[in-house]
Amino acid sequence: MTADDRLRLIRVKVERAYKHIEDLEEAIRPFSNAITQSVWFDNDPNTGKPTLQSRPLHIYDSKIPAITGDVVHNLMSALDHLAFQLVSVGVASGLTRTEKWEKIQFPIAYNSDTYEARKKRYVEGARREAIEELDRLKPYKGGNDALWLLYKLDATDKHSLILAVGSDFIMDGISFKANDPYFSDFGIFRFAHEQEDMNFSGSESLIQPAVGRTNTLLPTLCKLADYVSNIVDRFLPFLG
Repeated sequence: MTADDRLRLIRVKVERAYKHIEDLEEAIRPFSNAITQSVWFDNDPNTGKPTLQSRPLHIYDSKIPAITGDVVHNLMSALDHLAFQLVSVGVASGLTRTEKWEKIQFPIAYNSDTYEARKKRYVEGARREAIEELDRLKPYKGGNDALWLLYKLDATDKHSLILAVGSDFIMDGISFKANDPYFSDFGIFRFAHEQEDMNFSGSESLIQPAVGRTNTLLPTLCKLADYVSNIVDRFLPFLG
């Protein structure tokens, strides 16, 4: 199998992520301006008289968090496929792998020490130059915020729904408050324009919702997809 063949197999997952992004854009469009107002009376602290209060009430379709999870999972799968191919190339060249093959995955960790420990298990058997390229990515919290965000979102999707939420929102006729722990907020993330050295810094916790702009979900996923796509292409010299 040539390097280009291996790259095509990995990119199947990347292209699937892009297809899900197209589906997500289609699902979001009818709801992009679906914002009404939640209205109630509250006493004015100065006069004691009842005053009318309001805040945005966002409306969503349940397909939106479901498709979002599909995007995230395919991007993580692309990185795991990359790790598998890197190990396959190394073992084919004579290197040894003692860990089980099903343990192979792209090593992303909470800190640099954990990364070093995971790297020894996850990509054992990969060639030295491929591992050095992984090291240059610094795939851990504080070293590469894009990969850490993707890793956390993939973990979050296993238990919660990923959704850009407002203070109050309705999904499929069900009313939710923004402090419901079942949702993850995207509105807190901001991104640089360049593909290299992008700043994906965000909140410490991805599963504690906060008031955010509803239009940040799609741009976030697009930038993550482009970033993973660039990483995959960057490893082409190590796939042959």
